[in-house]
Amino acid sequence: MVIQKAEEVQNSIKVKIESVERFQEDNFFMKTKPEKKLSFKAGQFVMINIDGVHKPFSIASFPGEDTLDFLISVHPDGEITPKLAKLKPGEEFEVEGPYGMFFVKDTPAKEIIFIAAGTGIAPFRSMVTDALFRFPDKKVTLIFGFRYDFYFKDFWKKLQKVHKNLRICACCTRPHRTWKGYTGRVTEHLGGEIKNAKDKEVYICGPPPMVKDTREHLKEIGFADKQIRLERW
Repeated sequence: MVIQKAEEVQNSIKVKIESVERFQEDNFFMKTKPEKKLSFKAGQFVMINIDGVHKPFSIASFPGEDTLDFLISVHPDGEITPKLAKLKPGEEFEVEGPYGMFFVKDTPAKEIIFIAAGTGIAPFRSMVTDALFRFPDKKVTLIFGFRYDFYFKDFWKKLQKVHKNLRICACCTRPHRTWKGYTGRVTEHLGGEIKNAKDKEVYICGPPPMVKDTREHLKEIGFADKQIRLERW
């Protein structure tokens, strides 16, 4: 993540944990209540401060929600995530922000495509919602790759019922026998889902290798650099 100010950054504030939903691979979704309203744009991130160590985390909630939410992947040797994973509802920590310039732009594109892998889906929970409300006449496509957990599955289904211009393509690399979507990595299905680059713009978020491979595939399809926006974590 690039730590760049989009606007004047607010001071540090405390947030209190409201709930924690745990997934496979030690990943978890944490909802927190900020002590005061934090103004941010969909797609931005904050720095979480635990014992004096600051690390960036995308905001998974969208502007207007009462909570500040995070989808977190635990790294066993990490400086912050193992400590965050041990926190319980009612406990507090500090955040600073918002930071970042990774938000949906107003462009002539007729279709907005979001491509994510794993917990890289976090900022898209707000960005997809933001795009649907701001640009109701544009097509919006979400292509999401994951191993075990289809994060925010119910949320996406509800969003699709309200917004008929939203299309979702899910790819699972470790599918259960009842899985009915794509199998394999996201990049294996880009050619079939994205026929050409005409009137399209793409936002990518995920681990660096995935972002790199996705960008290369898009370039092969015909996308120009100005049509592709990236967020690596």
